Amino acid sequence: MPRKTNTEFLTDLMEFAKSGPLMQAFVLEAVSKYATACAAADPAAFDSPLMTGTAWHRCAVEAKAALAAHLST
Repeated sequence: MPRKTNTEFLTDLMEFAKSGPLMQAFVLEAVSKYATACAAADPAAFDSPLMTGTAWHRCAVEAKAALAAHLST
């Protein structure tokens, strides 16, 4: 069987977890905490041969804002 894409993996985790719908809250909380930590950090801390830390930091800020908007509705 071919390896699932990241989207397929997360969809399966959120829709079919043994722990039920609580998994959705867990995943959203995990993303929120990691995005918050990355957004507060110096972007240079995430520099790597694959990408600039600025790009990773920008993803964190975007994810944090998207979650805030999602949870405020």
